[in-house]
Amino acid sequence: MRTNALSTLSFWNTPRIGLARMQTDMAQANQEIVTGRYADVGLTLGSRTGLAVGLRQKIAELAALRDSNDAASLRLGTSQAVLKQIQDGADATLKALTGVPEDKRAGVLKDMAANGLGTLTALLNTSAGGQFVFGGARTAEAPMTPYATSPASPAKTAVDAAFRAAFGMSQDNPGASAISAADMAGFLDGPAFKGLFDEAAWGTTWSAAGTAPLVNQISLSETAETSASANAPAMRKLAMAYVMASDLGSTNLSAAAQTVLTTRVAGLLGEASKGLITLQADLGRSQAAITSANTRLESQTALLDSQIGDLEGVDRAEAKTRVDRLSTQVQISYALTAQLRQLSLVNYL
Repeated sequence: MRTNALSTLSFWNTPRIGLARMQTDMAQANQEIVTGRYADVGLTLGSRTGLAVGLRQKIAELAALRDSNDAASLRLGTSQAVLKQIQDGADATLKALTGVPEDKRAGVLKDMAANGLGTLTALLNTSAGGQFVFGGARTAEAPMTPYATSPASPAKTAVDAAFRAAFGMSQDNPGASAISAADMAGFLDGPAFKGLFDEAAWGTTWSAAGTAPLVNQISLSETAETSASANAPAMRKLAMAYVMASDLGSTNLSAAAQTVLTTRVAGLLGEASKGLITLQADLGRSQAAITSANTRLESQTALLDSQIGDLEGVDRAEAKTRVDRLSTQVQISYALTAQLRQLSLVNYL
């Protein structure tokens, strides 16, 4: 026959070891109540852990698309508001032009067009979210160089040089009254002046914007153009109209030459306004596409969340029951340990 010795220390340690395990289990159960998922997903799911990780990566990808769409929506909304202001300015100038007799149009237009040109370049340098919204794909730098600056801007220098080369004088020279209507028409329609507003020359003297727009991926399978460019034809036509009206010596010209100039200005303002409407419509379609994409992203995210819940989710009520049971066992363990500590052979001598 064999006997084993049991010490009082062994009696004391046994409940303490069990207590530590129960406290660990209770902490995990409390965590599951709070998070709604297994405390140790890898241990519980085993070989299915990779599936859960893949689903969470998909959710992160969808969240990144939503964040990108939010930034694009801000850019598009700002662009739309600015385009509306630019169009309102063009329409107001055209209305002022057509609302007065031909012989007074040049005088009315000069200051109004100069202000319009300054406003145009300022608005095209609008930024939102740290990006210049009319920079095309180049959003890090202001796209437009102001026209009226000191020293003279490249665009102003080019216009002055073209006028002097064509007529042998500056725009403010009273001798401009001798310029014939035919000569003025030839200048305005010829490459010396009109060519300054072609895309190539515009990119050299006026704009640092990229012509290509920003293209964003707005869903897992869809992209959209999410910016406009200061290089758009509507912007160049509007700038040309404002320069014609404000900086070609219109008030010094003969009545016939003024008529030629103001007629060209009216035509350009009308074309620019139509172009601005088209730009707003294009951006509006992109906004609608993003709204639709966001709806789909929300549905996809909800589906993935449901799948993750099926894999990782716990029954909070069951976890609460475990916590209550473990709490009761912990209290019993404390009480048992206290009773064991009171045991002594002295009490039985």
